[in-house]
Amino acid sequence: MKTRTQRASLPRKRWRLTRRARWSLAQQARICQLLGDQLQSGFSLRQALAFLRTTATGWPVELAGIEQRLLAGDPFLPGLAPYLQENIYFQLTLTTQYGDLGTGLQRAAKLLQLMATQRQRLRQLLAYPLGLLGGMGLLFVTLQFGILPQLKTSLAPSTVGPQLNWHQLLWGGGVIAVLGGSGLLGRWWWSQSSLQRAQSYPRWPLVGGLFRAYYAYYLADNLTQLVQSGLSVKQMIQILERLPPRALLHQLAVILARQLAQGTSPVTWLHRQRYIPDELVLLLRKGSTQPQLARELGAYSRLQYRQLVQRGERGLAWVQPVLLTLVAGLIVTAYLNLLLPLYHNLQGVY
Repeated sequence: MKTRTQRASLPRKRWRLTRRARWSLAQQARICQLLGDQLQSGFSLRQALAFLRTTATGWPVELAGIEQRLLAGDPFLPGLAPYLQENIYFQLTLTTQYGDLGTGLQRAAKLLQLMATQRQRLRQLLAYPLGLLGGMGLLFVTLQFGILPQLKTSLAPSTVGPQLNWHQLLWGGGVIAVLGGSGLLGRWWWSQSSLQRAQSYPRWPLVGGLFRAYYAYYLADNLTQLVQSGLSVKQMIQILERLPPRALLHQLAVILARQLAQGTSPVTWLHRQRYIPDELVLLLRKGSTQPQLARELGAYSRLQYRQLVQRGERGLAWVQPVLLTLVAGLIVTAYLNLLLPLYHNLQGVY
């Protein structure tokens, strides 16, 4: 049975969460895993925090403040809000409201550990290609703006001076335009709603399948918890509407509530959403009893988690070949743009 401190009511006011968690993914995974294990072993939340504080080292300093606020009677999860990934925090909030916090923490730890492992592998895979790419960029800049202008001036001083100035101006303008355009594009992208971004992610080349697997797992896992709680569809939507406005589940619930209030079936709209798999919609339309539907959704979420792992591994396998191909293309481009004109100048001299 959950203690009073393990249950956190959903606040009706707008939540203030940082966009970026202060703890690393590995720290989040470790804390969630150990707390979940302690709660599953019969510890209370206060006992679990005290046990971790006295037996383990290397914890974030903020954890002591969270423990103090818990002892003062404040709820546990809102204290974690600035330090966890937002999607993980929203999922834990639903879990503590209509499920078991220990199980929710273990589920969150599994996903966080996967994200941390894949991010670490990605950094390792990027180290060599990006180092090589940086070396090529430095060589390119040195040849373009250091060595070649002097050689061209010495070979043909009367003809290449003005051209070099225009060439440098074009390069500088191109770099400024690319950086400015990237900044504006990034600002526009993060101004979109979570629903709009989720609709666009599956269209991305190479990583679209990975996003589809992630959303399938995330939605199925949260639906499993809600269905297991015995709530009706109307009650589920009301619970999701009380999440923060920028949460994907909140925005999804608002649209579903609007369509149900208008008397229209949301099935057609759900089928148009790229981030919602058709299999998930079919499971919801089968008309199964709540216990059977909960089992089916749980099995489907576990299947999607395995697919998420497999797609992540396949995506990481493409990182180095793509970047090394890019480096090879830059080498060829540097040769054509820099060395061939020098070769023609030398031919003119001889």
